[in-house]
Formats: sequence, C-alpha cells, structure tokens
Amino acid sequence: MKMNVIRYNTSYRRSLKQKILTTAASLFAKHGIKAVKMDDISNELSISKRTLYEIYDNKELLLFECVKTRLEESERKTIEAVEKSENVMDLLIRIYRLRMEALRQTHPLFYVELTKYPDVLEYLQSKDEEKRKHNMEFVERGIREGYFRTDVDYPLVLELFDASNRYVLDHYETLGTALDRVLYNLIFVFLRGFCTKEGIEILDRFLEENEEMRMLRR
Repeated sequence: MKMNVIRYNTSYRRSLKQKILTTAASLFAKHGIKAVKMDDISNELSISKRTLYEIYDNKELLLFECVKTRLEESERKTIEAVEKSENVMDLLIRIYRLRMEALRQTHPLFYVELTKYPDVLEYLQSKDEEKRKHNMEFVERGIREGYFRTDVDYPLVLELFDASNRYVLDHYETLGTALDRVLYNLIFVFLRGFCTKEGIEILDRFLEENEEMRMLRR
C-alpha cells in the first residue's frame, strides 16, 4: 500500500491532520476498526470527505498513523515508568496498570481486527526485535535485584507468552472472557513461575491489597 501523506505547509492543515488522527484513534478504540467508516470520521469533525481524503488517501493509511502514534505514546509511558520505578517489581506493577488502562479504553475488536491489515501488522512485527531486547533487559534487572529466578529459560518463556497473546487475539470471540481478565491470568500465571520467594511476596501483596485485582480473581 502506498504510505505517503500529502503534506501541507499551513498551520491549519497541520492542525487538521492532528485532529483527524486524534478523532480516528478515538473512534477506532471505541468501536473497533471495521465499524468505523471514513464517513464517520469526517462527520465527527464536520469536514467534507474530500478534505479527509486529501490528507489521508485511505482508511488503512489513517489506521497505520493511529497505531504508530499509539505505540509511540505507549513507549513514552513505559520509559516514564522505568525512570520512576524503585525496583523491577514496582516497574512490573506500573506497566501492568498501564496495559490494563489501555485495554479498558479500547474495544476488544480493535486488537483482533489489527491483524487484518497487512501494513499495520508488518509495522508491529518490525518492533518485535526491539521488544524482545527490552523484555530481556527487564528480566536481567529482575535477576540482579533478586526477584527473578536464575534457572529459567527466559527467551523460551517470553516466546510462550507472546504465543499465548496471539492465541487470545485469534480466538477472542470464542473465549467468552473480557480481555482484562485474560491479561490478568496470563501475566500472573507466568510471573509466579519465575519469581523468587521475595518476588512472589510482593506480587501476592499487590494482589491482596488491590480491590480491582481481587475482582478479576473471582
């Protein structure tokens, strides 16, 4: 797909492009991707469809830009969490909360339908190596701090976790379970398996003290 955006020099056009991105991202998150038409976006902004198509040639290009912006924002928040964290368990809880917040603000079909857009999927897959690097840095920090076990094959565990995530997205409509509950069970089942006694104690304390977590366990 041709991934070029018409560039405008005027501040109005730059501002309009940003408004289109923000509005489209909000609609995709609220309703899923398939349910949102270009007409819906232009109507929401009170602009003509022609104006919209002058800036974004098609829906997939607009979706691509939305996903890229969304991922950049997620990365920014993750870096902020790393900088604020006292230890790896504190970081883990901060990131978990960020992921849960994103899930609850997004229609499950958004994640499911992303896999149907080849250019978007290719972009996300291009980030896999960088993600694996950051995940291993996270693991190494946990081992250094004494919260993660030293006798675990972490590359294998992380690959299994990714495979589980892919399975959930491929079969979400038949699972009959909310994504936040799926994430809770995936993360904490995997985590307890490679945490040391000290790590498990912090994990269990977080689960017991957090009402939201207790609700997900029921």
